[in-house]
Amino acid sequence: MTPAPSEAILRAHLREMPLHRVIMRTIEARILSEVALPRPILDIGCGDGHFGSVLFPDGADVGLDPGVADLAEAKGRRVYRLVTAADSGVMPFGDACFRSVVSNCVFEHIPAIERTIAEIARVLAPGGVFATTMISHRFPDLVTDARAWQRLGLGRLHRAYVDWFNRKSVHFHFDSPDTWRARFEAAGLEVVRWRYYMSPETMHAFHRSHYWSLPHLVARRLTGRWVPVPALMENRFWVRWVSRRVDEPEPELGGCIAFVCRRKPESPVK
Repeated sequence: MTPAPSEAILRAHLREMPLHRVIMRTIEARILSEVALPRPILDIGCGDGHFGSVLFPDGADVGLDPGVADLAEAKGRRVYRLVTAADSGVMPFGDACFRSVVSNCVFEHIPAIERTIAEIARVLAPGGVFATTMISHRFPDLVTDARAWQRLGLGRLHRAYVDWFNRKSVHFHFDSPDTWRARFEAAGLEVVRWRYYMSPETMHAFHRSHYWSLPHLVARRLTGRWVPVPALMENRFWVRWVSRRVDEPEPELGGCIAFVCRRKPESPVK
């Protein structure tokens, strides 16, 4: 897989995505682009295919998602040789048929996540690579500045707001690296490395950008595109603004986690 240059990743997101997604997806694409992913590649939760178009400049083999409308857009991007609407907990593929599986910021949205992990281990060839990102156990604490709310005497309102934000985002899992490692190891996926990303400062910018992105939502409803005029976002001002928030070293603690795993050669197919 040929990695996309760092600034090219940022600009590709600015051209098409609302600001909060630009921040998070730019960091995730940069992290995952550093992982060697031999083909054939399966992308679980490919959505509309935009992230895949950035991460896989040479294309990928299969994009899987339960959303039929999103898959129609993904098919139009011509990133994947095949797109399929399916449940990641019951995938329509044979055993050991992929050498790489990727899933970006999807696991927190799947209630029965153990089924999906078991299916990934089943379809992944022995020695194959699994790379994934998800929110961490600290996401609820870091997404906003709790101290600012508390200084205003709004501590209880802050907790209610964070709970609402996570319900709105359809988040089911807020788990530690150790919890995820145990799930992966139980399925026969050996953790090669993991890291945090999205520092507290970047998390706060990500959160605020949801509200700065409201014009994008209006544009999407009126035109079908988040960014109808790409030049308004892909310019020197926004490249610099976003770069100051995404060009950060690996944080000691972050709102999100990235894992790289390898399918154990001796792993039985379940």
